[in-house]
Amino acid sequence: MLLLCLLPLGCSSGGAETASESASRTTQPIAGGKLDETHSNVFLLASHYMHMGGLCTSTLIAPNLLLTARHCVSPNTGDESVLCGASDLGVPYPPSAFAATNDAQPNDSSHLFFATDVRVPDSGSDTCGYDIALLILSQNVPASLASPAVPRIDREAEPGEVYTAVGYGENDAGLPIATRIEREGLKIECEPGRCGEGVESTEFLGETGICSGDSGGPALDADGKVVGVVSRGGRSCGSPVYGSVSSWYDLIIATAKDAAAQGSYEPPFWVTTGVSDPIVVEGAGGADGAAGAPASEPGSEGTSCSTTTDCQSGLYCSDEPTPRCARPAAAGESGGCSLSPESRGSAPSVLLLAGLASLAALSRRRAAPARTAGS
Repeated sequence: MLLLCLLPLGCSSGGAETASESASRTTQPIAGGKLDETHSNVFLLASHYMHMGGLCTSTLIAPNLLLTARHCVSPNTGDESVLCGASDLGVPYPPSAFAATNDAQPNDSSHLFFATDVRVPDSGSDTCGYDIALLILSQNVPASLASPAVPRIDREAEPGEVYTAVGYGENDAGLPIATRIEREGLKIECEPGRCGEGVESTEFLGETGICSGDSGGPALDADGKVVGVVSRGGRSCGSPVYGSVSSWYDLIIATAKDAAAQGSYEPPFWVTTGVSDPIVVEGAGGADGAAGAPASEPGSEGTSCSTTTDCQSGLYCSDEPTPRCARPAAAGESGGCSLSPESRGSAPSVLLLAGLASLAALSRRRAAPARTAGS
């Protein structure tokens, strides 16, 4: 859900929800969560269209590629409510409108990264079912600052599966804080296509806790893979609806290939293999006809490596003096792309920082369909 999103979705208060409700509220941070200083690949996404709200959440899935919600990058119909089948999203705003940072608590010295391209589904524009977008950044995020998450493009969410929600939404009191929050131990309610009215076949229903500002944020499975993207939420920040990552396999793969070409790096393994788990390395096989053995286990901190994929989740392969698995710099430490004095005056950065200084004044709420709320 959006804390201060381009199209902030608001949570309504009071009352139980049913699948037959025609509209619900969507605005709130991850309710009941805690400060997150671990998921450095989850970014705050800001737009200089501040009159629309301004802030969302996104996930780095390749060195220069962010995954988020479409309503975070496109104008809506202008209505106060979101009704499936009647709430279309417009042509995305220009890429120059967007800036992102992965600081857990953004401030005026935060590292900023700017978008150069925005991609959305071309098969539909309804908020329900098509609420996913990708942004290609103008420069690669250094591995020392964040290790990209793997999108789970090959497997749908499963009922009862445990996930972690991460976002920059409001706190439990409904106050915008622009701080990265996580909530673990949540469970997926239903798989895509089996969630009932108000949840489309490209979406699934989560458990709870998604608020304004969390829109575009990830549902991370037990392995840290991105299985869903926050679209909208129900009353009191309940019944979050996520866009299913696996439903957008072709769009994500195609965009990731373009991002790799623009960023001059080899595409991640999941782009070339089409699967979200490292491939099995075939061996010679023994007399019993064994097909082979899995690839070696990812290295721990200090282990020699050649690429970041050789390291455990949360680590990266350092360049100097000898390539070894290392932990990314914590928020506020050196590393990455600092904002230069010249670029500090650019519209996106100025408006982003101005927005961070006046979140309370900018916070708005937006209604959305019941059983499809969550951003």
